[in-house]
Amino acid sequence: MVLGISRPTHDEATADTRTHDDLYPATFAEHLDHLRRTWNDKVLFQQKQRRQWQRHTGADIYRDAHNLAAGLVARGLQPGERVLLVMENGYDWVRAYYAIVLTGAVAVPIYFDLKPHEIAAMSRHADPAMAILSPKPYSRLREHLAQLRALIVAGEPGEDTHGAPSLDEIAGEASEDARRTLASRTVRPDDLASIVFTSGTSGGAKGVMLTHRNFMVNNRQMRACIPFNERDRVVIVLPMHHAFPFLVAVVIAPVAGAEITFENDLRRIRDRMAEVKPTIFLGVPALFEVMYRNILHSIEVQGRMETFEKGLRIVEATKKRTGINIGRIVFRELHKRLGGSLRFMVSGGAALNPQVALDFSRLGIAIIQGWGLSEASPGLSIQRWSPRKFYMSNYYEERLGSIGPAIEGVEVALIDVPEKELYVNIHGEGELIARGDNITPGYWRAPEESAAIKMGDWLRTGDVGRIDDEGNIWITGRSKFVIVLDSGEKVHPDELEECIERSRLVQDVLVFGRKVRGKTQVTALIYPNRDEAVALLGGGDPTHDAVAELVDRDLAVQQRDLAQYKRVAEFILTDEPLPRTPIRKVMRGAVRDAYSFDTERWAASWQALQDALATPEPEPEESATA
Repeated sequence: MVLGISRPTHDEATADTRTHDDLYPATFAEHLDHLRRTWNDKVLFQQKQRRQWQRHTGADIYRDAHNLAAGLVARGLQPGERVLLVMENGYDWVRAYYAIVLTGAVAVPIYFDLKPHEIAAMSRHADPAMAILSPKPYSRLREHLAQLRALIVAGEPGEDTHGAPSLDEIAGEASEDARRTLASRTVRPDDLASIVFTSGTSGGAKGVMLTHRNFMVNNRQMRACIPFNERDRVVIVLPMHHAFPFLVAVVIAPVAGAEITFENDLRRIRDRMAEVKPTIFLGVPALFEVMYRNILHSIEVQGRMETFEKGLRIVEATKKRTGINIGRIVFRELHKRLGGSLRFMVSGGAALNPQVALDFSRLGIAIIQGWGLSEASPGLSIQRWSPRKFYMSNYYEERLGSIGPAIEGVEVALIDVPEKELYVNIHGEGELIARGDNITPGYWRAPEESAAIKMGDWLRTGDVGRIDDEGNIWITGRSKFVIVLDSGEKVHPDELEECIERSRLVQDVLVFGRKVRGKTQVTALIYPNRDEAVALLGGGDPTHDAVAELVDRDLAVQQRDLAQYKRVAEFILTDEPLPRTPIRKVMRGAVRDAYSFDTERWAASWQALQDALATPEPEPEESATA
């Protein structure tokens, strides 16, 4: 049964809706032609290296990508062959990706910081001919990838790169024969461009096949809903092996002429934003939560918390009486530290806690939420941006938690989930399915898994949700993780986790169902925030029993507005952070069956976590030869 279809809505503030072919290329080859013709002299990509800005125009990326592509052809790269791309974000990442797909080959982006055995497993599945790696992963992976035809180093080769050719050396091998061969190759819209490995939150990763058409169509769909233009400046901190930052940084923003700044150190975000003055910022929920905690910490250290809270009361009172958001005025110093030019921020990759969106809204900063999957290239829905509605009404506050309506060219609907006893006409929610030209043709060399996610031309997303009368989509959980109690009542772990995460005492939480004496019980695995526990207990080293009592009392407070059957029946404390993907989703498939809580191990793991979020590493001085 297909019910509750969400179709795109139109708003007075939606983006540029021109549809001529020049604005919306059909392949990455046409995309690069567009960048050269339209943004020839404009800086599209920049990055600070050795304390010096490296800036690249539309003409630069066209030339550099084609030179590198011809060099890869000279090395024997054939259409359809796969090339691993394992490196940090930056201009080299972009030119390497463009070069691979220009040859008709398939790029396989992989997160550079994964363990060698994880990358080796993905490599065996993708069966690549070559790999392009930055020096750090190269030193870890050289032996694991020794069977490939070529290992190429991005960046500056060093002693630990063992004479492997650099990107510049490969580009220098571009002969006239290779250039003619490259020019003779025709890349078509339905040719494969990427194999994107899913993050594997619930088990083993799968290789999502995405074509040139998938990405270029999603560009058209997203730009019809979200405004991007040549005056925009976007800071990219999320790793680009993930489809969300990839689409923005490599497809949408360059076509629109926006300026992309790469920053790989999360601890340097505030400094980079102050320099670049971004107009749009992309993040995942965990990043926005950290940003807000850092804002509060900075204010507390400065002894200005009383003034800050007074400002919040003024904003709230004004909003309540008039509907007008004056946060940008009241907190103008904060806006200056973030560059002073932010129009809005976009959250994707996971569900955003509505409280986080509300916290930023009171500061006069909008976070609009989108939803998608790697299998959809990745966008499926997004809240539309309207400055008038944000600053002059309660429109966004009244829709906190929504991921907006379907984007242009995509349909989203609901189906029953009989195995979870979830029926749309009874419960008002079901599994979300989607269709559009941005949907994957399937998983790489996995016909059974590919068939399982398709229902005709619809994609089964695995997400459970509802669709309201306006077409707004509300996600309530994952169909495979819905907990069915013995009473027949349903508990969505995501909803409960979102509730518990509001507590400052809880750093990580995972909710799941387990059998206890033959009955299904709602259980929470919790990694506590040690600083908060110490403060609540008045200092000293907290004992296991003291922490457990704090958590127990806190859970009662956080869950008081939930129906009794939805509440956690028991919780388990862990002394180590829960395993997460690069975009900070808890990896359910990597969670163990048993956990313990030792206060000394907890103190050590907490200190390690804080050290990782501490002062950024100093940027290296300019070398004498640079």
